[in-house]
Amino acid sequence: MSMRRVRLGEVCDSDRVIVDPLSELAKRLPYLGLEQIESGTGRINRVQTAEGIEEGISSTFRFDARHVLYGKLRPYLNKVALPESEGRCTTEIIPLLPGELIDREYLAMVLRSDAFVAAGQHSTAGSRMPRANLDELFGFEFDLPAKDQQREFVQQMRAKVNSIEAARSAAQAQLKDASLLIGASLKEQFQHTVPIRTINGVGSRQGWHVHRLPDLARIESGHTPSRRHPEWWGGKIPWLALPDIRKLHGKFAYETTEYTNDAGIANSSARMLPVGTVCVSRTASIGFVTILGKPMATSQDFCNWICDPDKLDPEFLMYAFMASREALLELGSGAVHKTIYMPTIQSFHVCAPDSSEQRRIARTLRERLAAAESLTAGLKARLADIERLPQRLLAAAFGSA
Repeated sequence: MSMRRVRLGEVCDSDRVIVDPLSELAKRLPYLGLEQIESGTGRINRVQTAEGIEEGISSTFRFDARHVLYGKLRPYLNKVALPESEGRCTTEIIPLLPGELIDREYLAMVLRSDAFVAAGQHSTAGSRMPRANLDELFGFEFDLPAKDQQREFVQQMRAKVNSIEAARSAAQAQLKDASLLIGASLKEQFQHTVPIRTINGVGSRQGWHVHRLPDLARIESGHTPSRRHPEWWGGKIPWLALPDIRKLHGKFAYETTEYTNDAGIANSSARMLPVGTVCVSRTASIGFVTILGKPMATSQDFCNWICDPDKLDPEFLMYAFMASREALLELGSGAVHKTIYMPTIQSFHVCAPDSSEQRRIARTLRERLAAAESLTAGLKARLADIERLPQRLLAAAFGSA
């Protein structure tokens, strides 16, 4: 393949045509922001129509299907898009117009290459959000084949990327199916019913009985030690709060983001809760649930259940809450952040079998959910590897920094 050494500025130009935000053109053209361009692939996920844009937006750059769009902010230097139609974009995206020497798609691949991204990072300046210096980048040198060879290379790369995209779509579908396994297992073990509701929503089934949940488990509330006393924070007592709950959903809690200490407990309404306490989020992230794997305190965003071991298995109760989450969401009230208030919580009833059957169900779900989590983790790792393949192709073709 014959090559010539060129500078970026020899094969493309910056084409920054400003669109006045108050003009009729601005009202007609759809808007593209950096957040709408996928890193690495350049896939445009969505373009906002004029009606969907907030009023008061600043000046934008006009682009069309001739341009290559280059994101100049340091975190997004591999966001390079090929628009298929006319529009306008944030001024953090530079429309580049390819010259006669370079194919448009080939230029996009050069801009996404590791070597060019590294050059962009080297040229960035600014403190809060560094921007690439386009004048410096126009001096970037690379080997450019003849135009027909570029197009042949683009076709080969496109075929490979299409195969990668097919594998990506298949992995995403598998991941979606895997995510449904947990819900399917919960529904099966709870016989496709909602085990925890208020009295009006619970129905009995053969071999199972409806109980007032407070008759089987003691309710404890949580509390936050005063933030005005930093000396009450940073100790050795784990303190469960909303930032922890999503990653702990359906699991045992051993570590938390924040810790309090004996003084924090002594000078607040926070209480030390024993191992096995079932903690259910009742505000914002309603229905997320965990079991304490060690003694700890919680914020007031949780209702905490200390089970009578002769009547209610804690793991069974956790899974019952998980199986009832959609119903719990309906019980929240409030204009901004939904909350389940204590009178509603005190009216909870649970439909449950005898203790031995509760333990069997808990054991079965523990095993199935662990298998589903392992499968999901494997599929996420596979998807991550697939998503890195386009960049690896570019690195092999253009070299890496």
